[in-house]
Amino acid sequence: MRRSKEDAEQTRSAILDAAEHLFCAQGVSASTLEGIARKAGVTRGAVYWHFKDKVDLLRALHERSMTPQEVLIRTAAQEGHPDPLGLLEQAARDMLVLFEQDSCQQRVFLILHDHSPDAEGAAWLRAKNAEMSEVLRLLALQAQARGQLAQDFTAAEIAVILMASMSGLLSEWLRGGKGFALADLGGRFIARQLQMLQARPG
Repeated sequence: MRRSKEDAEQTRSAILDAAEHLFCAQGVSASTLEGIARKAGVTRGAVYWHFKDKVDLLRALHERSMTPQEVLIRTAAQEGHPDPLGLLEQAARDMLVLFEQDSCQQRVFLILHDHSPDAEGAAWLRAKNAEMSEVLRLLALQAQARGQLAQDFTAAEIAVILMASMSGLLSEWLRGGKGFALADLGGRFIARQLQMLQARPG
């Protein structure tokens, strides 16, 4: 029974690996479940056993690539944190370091941002973006309640700014052939941006 469970987990992992590489190489819409099965070295039935469709594969790829930093800020958004701005800065810095080193993170980012899925996949992606925007909005609200933020922007607007900044940094780094030190420049940029959003003393 244990061997059977391990085999199933290995098959699922092989399917996800194949989907990740195919989605990244040729886009979600152009990839087929049959092609994914062939690349994974399994039957199409095995793919359907583990995943309902390509959107289900996208969900699983997203879950598999979720970083500890993302888990941390999601938890803080729901449960509260004594220093939400400090948490956001450190999480952003750590995520940039991880992204720079992890080719899997890079592929999943490209899949979700540059390789447009079909209509159903696009709807799922909009929902995930809205979910992360809400996490950042809640953290911004916490910072505002602690008097950490200036009143120039609403919490929702700050969420947009932070999402656009991180996404822009990652996109430009990949599009530019990784021609700058992402973790260093990106970390300094995010720190300066958060400083600009902070309330001024007095």
